[in-house]
Amino acid sequence: MTSQETTNRRSKDSVFVKLFSDKSYVLQLYKDLHPEDKDVTIQDVNVRTLNSVVVNTLSNDLGFTVGDKFIILVEAQSVWNNNISLRMLFYYSETCKRYLAETKQSEHTESLVKLPKPEFYVVYTGNKEVPDAVSFKDSFFGGDAPIDLEIKVLNKVDDKICGQYIGFCKVYDEQRKKYGNDVKCARETIRICLEKGYLVPFLQAHQQEVITMLDELFNEEALREAYDQARERENLERGREEGREEGREQGREEGVLLNLADLVQDGLLSLTQAAHKVKMTEEEFETKVKALQSKLQLV
Repeated sequence: MTSQETTNRRSKDSVFVKLFSDKSYVLQLYKDLHPEDKDVTIQDVNVRTLNSVVVNTLSNDLGFTVGDKFIILVEAQSVWNNNISLRMLFYYSETCKRYLAETKQSEHTESLVKLPKPEFYVVYTGNKEVPDAVSFKDSFFGGDAPIDLEIKVLNKVDDKICGQYIGFCKVYDEQRKKYGNDVKCARETIRICLEKGYLVPFLQAHQQEVITMLDELFNEEALREAYDQARERENLERGREEGREEGREQGREEGVLLNLADLVQDGLLSLTQAAHKVKMTEEEFETKVKALQSKLQLV
């Protein structure tokens, strides 16, 4: 496949989504986060990702329960977002709604509903210095608020599944600086990651799919950039046209005022009648006309 070839447009998933669509990797992630839970099996894992969350380059959201103990929400971020705790609050709220529906519970009943205990993580793949944890009430209310939500930040490259994914993203960023949106960027990313031991079983099993995903992202970004440039030109032209139209409208209004002033001067209209026609007081009419006449004398 060359950079000029078309790709399968049915797949819009990111590498993150593809990786964690496999429950074995979700289980591995959970075990990395909770090494003390040695008895958990793949049968305990229930993926609860929100399908409506928008893919943004190599990032997406993952939600899952393990048994009846946890909801773990992981959101991949390549650009740090200071509103992440608010976004996670929205995400958790929607996840709870869906969980109650799936388990046939209602918040309107008298009995207390049963919810898995939540944990929140953000997977950050960028290079900015970020805190180890983010608090909702600290971020928005200086620590003084009746509700809170704490998110742990995962941003280190290591041999854990999440650390390997972060390593993959960093290699990808480096290769993109070299090759831009050429498909060689995708091929080199995979080659280097296999050498470094990042996501080896996954990349060996899905190498061509990953190349296709990255190539699609390149094309989407190129289309988005072209669209943005077209919109910018369109908005600029619209602004110019609106300016011209505004100028024409102003010219028409000024012409009406001057014509009415001539009729008043010729005795064909009273000052009161002229002012009434343009919905002004006599004083406003005289002031506007004098200003226009002065303007014309200066031209």
